[in-house]
Amino acid sequence: MRRQHLALAMIVSAAVAQTPAHGSALPIVPAPGVHRDHIDVGTILDLSGPLAAQGRAIENGLKLAFSDINAKGGVNGRKIVLLVKNSAYNPQQARNAAEALLHHGIFAVLCANGTPPVAASMPLILGHNILSLFPFVPARADYTRPRRLAFSLEVPVAAQAEIGLKALLNERGNLKVGVLFSEDSLGRAVLAGVQRELARRNAPLTAAVPYIAGSRTLTAPLQQLRREGAELVVLGSVPQEAMRALQDAHRALWRPVFFCPACYMPEAATIGGRDVDGLYAFAATPIPYPNGDAPAIAAWARLYARRFHAVATPEALQAYLDGELFAVALQHSGSHPTPLYFADVLESLPPWHDRVLGGPVVKFSASDHLGLHSGWLAEVENRRWRMIGPIHTLTPRPHSSTKAQ
Repeated sequence: MRRQHLALAMIVSAAVAQTPAHGSALPIVPAPGVHRDHIDVGTILDLSGPLAAQGRAIENGLKLAFSDINAKGGVNGRKIVLLVKNSAYNPQQARNAAEALLHHGIFAVLCANGTPPVAASMPLILGHNILSLFPFVPARADYTRPRRLAFSLEVPVAAQAEIGLKALLNERGNLKVGVLFSEDSLGRAVLAGVQRELARRNAPLTAAVPYIAGSRTLTAPLQQLRREGAELVVLGSVPQEAMRALQDAHRALWRPVFFCPACYMPEAATIGGRDVDGLYAFAATPIPYPNGDAPAIAAWARLYARRFHAVATPEALQAYLDGELFAVALQHSGSHPTPLYFADVLESLPPWHDRVLGGPVVKFSASDHLGLHSGWLAEVENRRWRMIGPIHTLTPRPHSSTKAQ
């Protein structure tokens, strides 16, 4: 709370210094994007490049969230206005989009997507003391050595592997674990997560077999894992290559347990056919099936379909939940919100999740701006994903208590 007191003292001191000689106080200068009856927030999405489908789903999810919030009167008397810019998955275009949003005046950038565009635009946004909230890119380690106005809700890939393996071994017993991983950042992150969980259990890693990303066949590395006696194979692969591994294994009549942290998407369950039945993955957000087992999420998915004439996706649901969390923190920021005070509010909010739609519990702190450390184990059954058991949380490890700068 000391930062809040310091910020307030600075504001008061500045106001006193600028008070006219006759003693009348100057009006409070609002933060960028904050107007009498509305507040402007922006997002920078790929709407015409390789992640355009994800970008459109995120846009729709945010629009639906803010539409629901505005229909109830907005937040503290202000409607939330969303300004959308297209990055086209191009770093320079993302910077141009950020500059346009900054010139317009925005309170925050929410849910930007695409790693290269976010990497290009985020420093510019933070450099202007504007909030960067909940980008749809893999979280980096520096969210636990946080920058003051940057917050993430993306579980890092290594943590996905660690949490999912913990849940799977609890579910299936102490199987012999092998890892098939691509020789890139994704594969190495999955391998690191597996090694951490096995080290916590004092269990050996049966085998770790790399392959070159883009390989047409994975028969040889799978044969090596089979010879080593792997009973559970963790796939450090993109979904397309994971599907290839499952097909190659089944053709060889080898059926170990497969766990692919990065495979949780509706298409993996449908396109893979019978080969993917029984595949496990890590899930942070339920897939909003319109005829699913969760009535509230199914109703939301049907509403989404009517509104946007599109099938609801996990990204759309996550963006909706992110929009609701933004509104909750904004409400607690009072009538005169500023980015710094909003950051203080996010850090001090009690554990939060949507009371109707559910979802994982979000919690930030002054030393940790990565608000999500938990998720579910999911399994493909009859060409759709189903959640298994309770939510699982990353086993705590000692970490630095460094506060946000």
